[in-house]
Amino acid sequence: MNQKYILVTGASRGIGRSIALKFAREGYHVFLNCRTSLNELEEVQNKILSMPGGSCTITTGDVGDPDQVRRMFQEIHKICPGLDVLVNNAGITKDGLMMRMSEGQWDAVIAVNLKSAFNFIHACTPIMMRQKQGSIINMASVVGVHGNPGQCNYSASKA
Repeated sequence: MNQKYILVTGASRGIGRSIALKFAREGYHVFLNCRTSLNELEEVQNKILSMPGGSCTITTGDVGDPDQVRRMFQEIHKICPGLDVLVNNAGITKDGLMMRMSEGQWDAVIAVNLKSAFNFIHACTPIMMRQKQGSIINMASVVGVHGNPGQCNYSASKA
């Protein structure tokens, strides 16, 4: 069996952590991405490495910054020739009523929850096209459909 590779953004906790662990159990080499929770990411890494045949690599950086995403893909390319699965899971909240929400709160949520998906898809599309295969999973939220009080930025980013 050929080694398969997956990149999971927001892999330090919650849904991203569960996705990373599930794919590791299925034999994938998991690239774990997180911007801020390095201790939690290292816990996930240790869990994966303790699995029989478990393999993973931590790749950190600001998912909303296209230059940092390109750098992450350069690091990934040093380890593997391609990428089988990309999971755009990174997400943050900075809640507040619209009339009190700062532009910074809006921009931060849009950068992490929405622009990061563009950044990662843009970086991995040439790889997957060369391979003539690959899967991209973009995580959404029911809040993108129904909204939540105080989460106009999150709702917009997840719709």
